[in-house]
Amino acid sequence: MDHDVVTGEQVRQLFLGGLAAIAEHQKEIDRLNVFPVPDGDTGRNMYLTMAAAVKELDKVNGVGIGSVGEAVARGSLLGARGNSGVILSQLIRGLADSMKGKERISVQEFAQAWQNAVSSAYRAVIKPVEGTMLTVARGFTQGMNEAAVSSGELKKVLAHAIQRGYQTLRQTPEMLPALKKAGVVDAGGKGLLVILEGGLQALGDGMLQPAVSDRQQEINVVTPLLSPNEAEDDFTYLYCTEFLLKASPSQIQEIKKEIEGLGGSLVTGNVEDYIKVHIHTNYPGRILDRCQRYGTLHNIQISNMRDQYEESRTGEEEKDDAPPVEDGGTAEVGIVAVAAGEGIKNILLNLGVARIIEGGQTMNPPVEDFIQAIAEVPARQVIVLPNNKNLVMAAEQAKQMISRPVEIVPSTSIPAGISALLAFNDSLNLEENVKRMCQQLECVKTGEVTYAVRDAVIGDQRIKEGDIVAIYRGEVVASGSSLEEAVLALLERMVEERDELVTLYSGAGVELAEMERIANRIRDAYPDVEVDAQEGGQPVYYFLISVE
Repeated sequence: MDHDVVTGEQVRQLFLGGLAAIAEHQKEIDRLNVFPVPDGDTGRNMYLTMAAAVKELDKVNGVGIGSVGEAVARGSLLGARGNSGVILSQLIRGLADSMKGKERISVQEFAQAWQNAVSSAYRAVIKPVEGTMLTVARGFTQGMNEAAVSSGELKKVLAHAIQRGYQTLRQTPEMLPALKKAGVVDAGGKGLLVILEGGLQALGDGMLQPAVSDRQQEINVVTPLLSPNEAEDDFTYLYCTEFLLKASPSQIQEIKKEIEGLGGSLVTGNVEDYIKVHIHTNYPGRILDRCQRYGTLHNIQISNMRDQYEESRTGEEEKDDAPPVEDGGTAEVGIVAVAAGEGIKNILLNLGVARIIEGGQTMNPPVEDFIQAIAEVPARQVIVLPNNKNLVMAAEQAKQMISRPVEIVPSTSIPAGISALLAFNDSLNLEENVKRMCQQLECVKTGEVTYAVRDAVIGDQRIKEGDIVAIYRGEVVASGSSLEEAVLALLERMVEERDELVTLYSGAGVELAEMERIANRIRDAYPDVEVDAQEGGQPVYYFLISVE
């Protein structure tokens, strides 16, 4: 074979080898996390993105390099998970664009294609940060162009470029203080080089494609409008009642006590001087009457849930196996949100979310799931709440692939997303709602309490595997063996004099009695602040906490 030519079969082998390598090393890459907590999923996200890319190779028509490139670009884009997966998909997309329509290209052209790939990835990131996967990709590409000047042999050029990439990777802690503080290199950059090394090995060994099972692909299920519990029960409470109450936020607890005996699924929250109330009840008139004693009623909505259920069942039967249709439905604005934990999902559904994408920390859903959920929302326009900092890019990527008007409210946590929902008003248009919801994000502070998955030293804190860890604004603010003390230490950093409400969302495994005990400790410590405790059921985090 002519050494200065790159073929479609060689690119195929690069991807097959890259997938095998990232599959083997994904856990190692996951451990390259700045904090020693169970949210290091860079390796897993890159593996699943590569798996989606490789799966598309089975559908390639022809062996030309352009056809192969288009297939992996399409697969990686739909299967991209998390920030690292989206950036990887953009590299692949840029690479494919330079190979489009061609049967084969020269090694020099392949090196230039990588230069275009890096430019594409940089453009995809709103605020590129050096010391990340982007920087490592650029270092690799510089190595490709250096070597391609003097050699036309693909394996030699790749070997030099990977070496150059590792030189750049070792420099990442000097570019990002957080990496240096944690004593790690950038996980995404390491993952990219692992993929490239695997590809290089496959070119020499003729590596076979690893099996990609349906389970590994993990295409998530989108939750329908009504939760499973609501769909299967006998509708103990028939009416979903929602409204805004213009009253003092300090009265929330009193109002809750006034009406909680008249129904279930009670959710309240405040935005400025409005209190949003949601409750399932058989007595909507009594609810409105009692709440009217505290202020004026606005935006009243009462829905018969049995009717909703019957309509949803009819719709499912009619839809059968047909693909999602972007006809927009009849509502003006619908909402998609990402969530994990039955309690969290029910809260979001009760606050008006039309579709929930299962996922979050440690299980980032792919771009394809966002596209599917948006397409299934029965509304003309859609708002997406990613509810995780690692999912904003995936949501933005999906937005670019949908013809219907879609806006992303960049919520980076579940509590922030819930707070933004309280500002939503279905009588307003898309732009006004997005503005209100984004403003609400600025009014909420969020913290998390989780556990350490490895020993670590962060600043002057020595953390042991299994310790309870409290995190606020990207910093570990407390660690130790007491869940209660971790929560109180976290709130000591979060609560300020002007704050009025603390909300706790307990995770899976936290007993109700323990949650109530901690909530009472908070009430004792902050007597002027309302404390609301909800069973979230989320994995990974003992508590998600918001302060407003």
